[in-house]
Amino acid sequence: MKPFLWPQPSGYSFSHYWKAVHVQQVIAILFRLGKICAILLGVFTISVYAAGSLEAIFHSNILPQFLKGLFSLFFILCAGYLMNDLCDITYDLKNAPEKVFIGNIIAIAAAKYTAVALLTVGLAVSIFVNIWYVGIIIIVSIWLAAYNLFSKKLGMLKDMMISLIVISIYPLSLALTSGGNQSPRRSSLLIFPIWLFLTIMAYEIIRDIMDAPGDGLAIRSSVPLKGNSHKSRKTALLLAFLGLPFALLPFVFKMCGPLYLWGFLGAAVVLCCAVFLRTELLSKALFLEILLITVASLLDIAIA
Repeated sequence: MKPFLWPQPSGYSFSHYWKAVHVQQVIAILFRLGKICAILLGVFTISVYAAGSLEAIFHSNILPQFLKGLFSLFFILCAGYLMNDLCDITYDLKNAPEKVFIGNIIAIAAAKYTAVALLTVGLAVSIFVNIWYVGIIIIVSIWLAAYNLFSKKLGMLKDMMISLIVISIYPLSLALTSGGNQSPRRSSLLIFPIWLFLTIMAYEIIRDIMDAPGDGLAIRSSVPLKGNSHKSRKTALLLAFLGLPFALLPFVFKMCGPLYLWGFLGAAVVLCCAVFLRTELLSKALFLEILLITVASLLDIAIA
């Protein structure tokens, strides 16, 4: 048996599943993990708002189920991203072949087994959270699988579909905290989803513009191919700016404090500057806007 030499193991039963590693493919994996961590940060922040404070999360009997829920969601999100990469491999090879890691770092068969295993573990762990969380996460998982299987055939509906999947973190967070505690912070959770839905819609349209060459192989055209990239970019920016006032309302209604306002202003500056950026950087600016508001929300309640 030969010694294990990563990234080209040999002599092991699983060695034929693995290929040589390329830097851009590793970066692609890390970028997906970064997105997953950003979503989990959002869930944590929303859960704190639902509970009313950090102390309500860490010094109560909901902490065990909260941690189990985060663990469950992490595995389901990993499965979702892996399923997406599997379903989109034909289009990704057209758009950015150097970033495709399935079939390069890991064999397609191994990726399929891994996705099923991750989803199974995530759903199994959800059973130990609570009945509300189980119900919501099953619906989200089905919705996520349907999105991955049929997204290229849905046109603009695919952007709405993924936006709805993303804002499902709000009911999931409420389930993790058993409904939370009545407070102005929890009431703000009726407003934030509108901002997030519109911003994710904008982000996904920009991603469609970037992926248009590969997506053109699909049966139905994506948004940019129905009109043109310039018009789609304008639509995305319009949606992002329409969402921005909703992010300000929690401060206006005194649901959030001054620290949140600074985060909002930073996000607004980023969005205004993004108008002048090329499409590739615009998608990163929208992601940064979401991250700024999320972090500012968490710091605002943590320091209050």
